[in-house]
Amino acid sequence: MNDETRVGIFVLAGMVLFGTAIFLLGDYSFKTYYPVVVEFQDVAGLPDKSVVKLAGVEVGKIKEIYLKHDMVRVRISVLEGVRIYKNSKFLVGSTSLIGSKYLQIDQGDASSGVVEPGAVVQGSNILPIDRAMAKAVEDIQGLVAELRGDGSMTKNFNEILSNLRDVTASVNEIVSTSGPHAERAAERLDGITAKLDSILARTDVLMASINNGDGVAGALISDKQLKADVTSTLNNLRDASASVKDIAGRVGGFRTYWNLESRYEPLASGSRSNLGVKIYPRPGRYYYLGGSNIINTKDESRGVSYDTKNTIDAQLGWEIKGFDLYAGALSGAAGFGVKYRPFNTDPKWDRFRFLFEASDFSRRRMIKDRFFDTPRYDAGVEFLLTSHISAGVRVNDLQKAKRVNYTAHVMFEDKDISYLLGLASFGGAGKK
Repeated sequence: MNDETRVGIFVLAGMVLFGTAIFLLGDYSFKTYYPVVVEFQDVAGLPDKSVVKLAGVEVGKIKEIYLKHDMVRVRISVLEGVRIYKNSKFLVGSTSLIGSKYLQIDQGDASSGVVEPGAVVQGSNILPIDRAMAKAVEDIQGLVAELRGDGSMTKNFNEILSNLRDVTASVNEIVSTSGPHAERAAERLDGITAKLDSILARTDVLMASINNGDGVAGALISDKQLKADVTSTLNNLRDASASVKDIAGRVGGFRTYWNLESRYEPLASGSRSNLGVKIYPRPGRYYYLGGSNIINTKDESRGVSYDTKNTIDAQLGWEIKGFDLYAGALSGAAGFGVKYRPFNTDPKWDRFRFLFEASDFSRRRMIKDRFFDTPRYDAGVEFLLTSHISAGVRVNDLQKAKRVNYTAHVMFEDKDISYLLGLASFGGAGKK
């Protein structure tokens, strides 16, 4: 092979390699694609030439990113044969918290139709993970700054806890005073129940003796009519004793708790209270009746509050495992709520309560020169300091007028009211 041939082969190989490099780097392909334009308000650092994924599978590439008016347009090329439905969601995805970004397509329904080549579709303006985390950190910093403030928040919260300690001391005095009466009533009920059990047992033995003709009772009652009368009398006595025992059980079955809650709202620069009574006719079922947002209407407000003052709470509730579900009147409006204890299976850690409430679904009115036209949603968390005292944070009206409230809550049992309710139940049963 002469030198000219070698040079020719070398030049030909170089040209092949050069052409291959141009083909690869220039993003050329033998596959066919169709264009789609996605319009965003913000692409959050989405790079040009990144991939397009549908349901996690790569189906195309980004060809161009440019501004048009106030919107960002992303022109993509989608592999021919891949169908994208019109109600699909287009958003900026990320492989991880700090990973590379790509255009993500969440496939829609076939019934909505197929996106045609060249169509302009709207992208979902959902914050990516990094920006969502940054916003969460910013919100936390704002909350910390609000807590620090000028020291007034800490002072007010300390005042709430101080008032709560005074209330707890008064509650302890009430419980210690009324406790002996309730305990004596419970002891009397236990004695009555024990005697009824004894009567029922002896009645069963006597009935067996009469029916079998055994013993003195069987020998004395030889007359059939007399035997039938005595048997009927003893049956009535046994039924009456069983009824009295059942009613006595109902008398002692009620559980009643007083519920006092104090809330401080920084933006309104004021506090208000809830007071009510919670009645358990049987385990897992309760009724709640009380007043909400109790405040003296003659007092002048130091800030703007959108809560309706001096309203009624009236709810029916069920406790199922770690959930407390209730519905009825919440601050004077129809609604429902749920409280969840995430560590309900572990008594050592069962101190947290998470709350969500929804109410006032038909709200459409002006409140303090502001129009409200959406339902009210509240959420919060509570931490139990003792079995009767807790403190927490609650955010009212999440959708319309977000307001942070700091809460202090005390609950104590009133056995005297439980006893009175039981007696009322006893009287009602006696009239039937």
